[in-house]
Amino acid sequence: PYIDQYIQRIKKYCELDEIPVNWILVDTLEKAKALPCVFNNWAVFYNGKFQTVNLVDATYIKRIIKK
Repeated sequence: PYIDQYIQRIKKYCELDEIPVNWILVDTLEKAKALPCVFNNWAVFYNGKFQTVNLVDATYIKRIIKK
């Protein structure tokens, strides 16, 4: 539930600010092996580049987008 709360907040932020986002549910070993990074419970990519495995908030998203 903790991660889901973060995801719901991020979804809402992105919808309100019209920020395109893709969510990929990794629910099989095959999907985990196909990822472009070490599987954790959470990973953030921007423009195809790995950013972090930490849960992010709106402030962090703004910082990533401005890079």
